[in-house]
Amino acid sequence: MSQKSKSVPLSRKLVTSLIKKGTDMTEAIGSVLKEEKITIQQFNVLRILRGRHGKPASLQDVSKDMLHSNSNTTRVIDKLVLKKLVERIQCPEDRRQIELRITDEGLKLLEKLDTKVDAREKELTDALNASEIESILKLIDKI
Repeated sequence: MSQKSKSVPLSRKLVTSLIKKGTDMTEAIGSVLKEEKITIQQFNVLRILRGRHGKPASLQDVSKDMLHSNSNTTRVIDKLVLKKLVERIQCPEDRRQIELRITDEGLKLLEKLDTKVDAREKELTDALNASEIESILKLIDKI
């Protein structure tokens, strides 16, 4: 019995390439973060909280902004609290509600990581010029 040679649909090639490249990029950034004993999910939470400029966030606020929506945000935050990078604050209006805020230690760590992550992201996209990057971003938005 001979198998017919079947060409792979372009859509599958694209999806497979995007997944593979996304994994490669995640691993590349993850290796930079590993030097500081932090995961990509923890880094993501810290950046979300920094972006609030001192304004506290609820767990739900952080969860909806996470890059990895399937990640266990509560567990990630627990680890950040243990590392003293995030603090939990009891909401003054609703004592049952807990709010989250990045600590000064968390801000210092992000400042240190920003340079390293920016450099790694630049390396990952170095073969592209600004116009090509903008084109890819527009095309990805269309998907």
